[in-house]
Amino acid sequence: MDVALRRRLDGVAHISISQSRQTAEVAFAATPHTFSTVAFREAVGEAEVEVLRFEVDVCGVVALDGEARWLTAGTNRFRLGDGEWAGEQHVCVTGHLTDEANASHPVIESARAIR
Repeated sequence: MDVALRRRLDGVAHISISQSRQTAEVAFAATPHTFSTVAFREAVGEAEVEVLRFEVDVCGVVALDGEARWLTAGTNRFRLGDGEWAGEQHVCVTGHLTDEANASHPVIESARAIR
C-alpha cells in the first residue's frame, strides 16, 4: 500500500501504516498539490484495501462563498459543515471528511478548531 500511495498521490511526505489498527496515516509536504479522495481510494484499492473513513488535520483560511463556508489550504478546498466559523480566519481543524456527496469538494462535516 505504501508504494501505491507514493506512486499515485502527489506531495506525499510520510506514510505510517498500522495493520493492527487498520489505519494509514499520510502526511503531505507543504508544496502545491491537490488532495483527491478518489485518487486515495484508487491507490489503496491496488492493495485490496477499502477506505471506511477519512480523518483529517488541515490548516488554512476559512472564507464565506455564498451560503457555504470553505477551508482553503494551498490548492485544496474543503466545504465546512455546520459550526461556528467566522469568515476570513486562519484555523487548523481536525475532523471527519466525507466525499460521498461531492467528490470534487469533500466536506469536513465534523471538526473542531485548533488554536
